[in-house]
Amino acid sequence: MDSTLLKGLMVLERVVAADAPVGVSALARDLGLPKSNVHRTLSSLREAGYVGYDADSRHYYPSLKLAQMGNRIAARFPFQTALLPLLQQLVSGTGESAHFVYLDGESVMFACNALPPTSVASVIPDNLTLRWDDTAFGVAIASALPDHAVKSLLGAAKVDPMARARLDAARAEGVAVIRRHDTRRIFEIAAPVRSGWDTVIGAIGITGPAMRFSEDRLEVLQQAVRDFAEQAFAETARLRQADRKTAQETEKVTGS
Repeated sequence: MDSTLLKGLMVLERVVAADAPVGVSALARDLGLPKSNVHRTLSSLREAGYVGYDADSRHYYPSLKLAQMGNRIAARFPFQTALLPLLQQLVSGTGESAHFVYLDGESVMFACNALPPTSVASVIPDNLTLRWDDTAFGVAIASALPDHAVKSLLGAAKVDPMARARLDAARAEGVAVIRRHDTRRIFEIAAPVRSGWDTVIGAIGITGPAMRFSEDRLEVLQQAVRDFAEQAFAETARLRQADRKTAQETEKVTGS
């Protein structure tokens, strides 16, 4: 592998993962790289249109080009192939429908769903889009976002008055809960899924008919969803660690 390319990707990933625009010194410290290398890499990324630059603060941030690329990938990513086996495990453990959802602007999209083998179940179609505040999955994602992103979501027009309270509860408990949705007549339990790159990639959770919801089951279902989100995080962290190990080994080979 090209060690220069790998360094560039490491820098870009760190810029994307940062909660705010970040400077050369912070990046160099976090990545253990010389400032001159980081500055040179950022200059190349800026020239290619992958990062922007704030001249006043001398900090770098992800460009609109990256956001557009991410949207295109999300629209075409084979979620069914990648996530359906995991969701089926969650269905087996809870007896309820399982879903993976990702944030798209001020909305969330149900990218992948799995149903339990029962005649009475919550059915949510693939690619259904809802306002983030209209579902526990959107609240779960928002609960793990940086403060500036949450402020932007809460500042949008027509936000559900209950959104802030649900958001606070989700942050405290690590899981968002809607006991009975007024329109869909289902209960929803969801937790944010983090990546090994310190970012939130979506939310995973379950839904079921409101008539089947029970406070006695709530704690067990909440824990199941939390555990599953942690498993998803552990897998992405493992992949991230493997990438770092490969980069380090490549660095040794090319440097020798």
